[in-house]
Amino acid sequence: MGRWTIRIGLALAGLALIYGAAAAQNLTSAFVPRRTLNEQVELIRPGVQIFLPDSATGPVPAILFFHGCGGERPMHTAYAAAIAEAGFGALVVDSFEPRGIGRFGAMTQVCSATRLMGQERAADVFAAMEIARETDGIDAERLILAGWSHGGWTLLDAMSFVSEGERPPALIDGDVSFDGVLGIVPIYPYCGFPARASGRIGPGLPPVEMVLAERDMVAPHADCERLARQAIEAGAEIDYAVWDGVTHAFDDTDAPAIDPRMTYDAEAAARLRARLIEMLGETQD
Repeated sequence: MGRWTIRIGLALAGLALIYGAAAAQNLTSAFVPRRTLNEQVELIRPGVQIFLPDSATGPVPAILFFHGCGGERPMHTAYAAAIAEAGFGALVVDSFEPRGIGRFGAMTQVCSATRLMGQERAADVFAAMEIARETDGIDAERLILAGWSHGGWTLLDAMSFVSEGERPPALIDGDVSFDGVLGIVPIYPYCGFPARASGRIGPGLPPVEMVLAERDMVAPHADCERLARQAIEAGAEIDYAVWDGVTHAFDDTDAPAIDPRMTYDAEAAARLRARLIEMLGETQD
């Protein structure tokens, strides 16, 4: 009798988790502001910085940056400047400033997943690609997308929508595709609940190169490894690597000195910068 009680209890707990997850997704969708793709473009446009090389004689490959839950950081513009110096383009997409989300709101609301979850912010990905496509000097057929932490969550959720033939809940129309995107780079992304991408990414998407941090206590890499294995089994092209010895936000020069969960690593940051530039070069092969 006791054994059956335990089994029934576990089954009910499992059902509660399943229905709780579904309810959370539906509740989130119900309160998401909905816009046309053009309206979404105009919403985020003031938050997009465009970096182009001075030496360019024609359209160049470009990378689009999506920051983490703490907002745009100096490292993003530093990466973008280095990429422009290397002869490529970069778009730094600030999802918070156009929405009036400051640093305090970012840390207390976005980082706690009570505001602007990845599935809502996924609309920014498609809007930012539209801005890239209309920008003189950018080769819209050679784009890379990179997202840090919450930005990586956002990219993975965007992939899940495309894989399932759906739009993000914030969009009521528009082309939801990765046309022209030759690579996606989630960098220490968050892959646990309430992210929606796990088990929902399949074939027909751009190749993914996921950078995970061994000592990540904010976005544990095990969740992302599980997501990647499921996606690979479903036919997606995903490569992932756990970088030894680094923490979450290992490339943030302004990582809080008093927070042991985040430690800047100059060598790893340089390695990431070099890889992003290398990927842009590979789009021309």
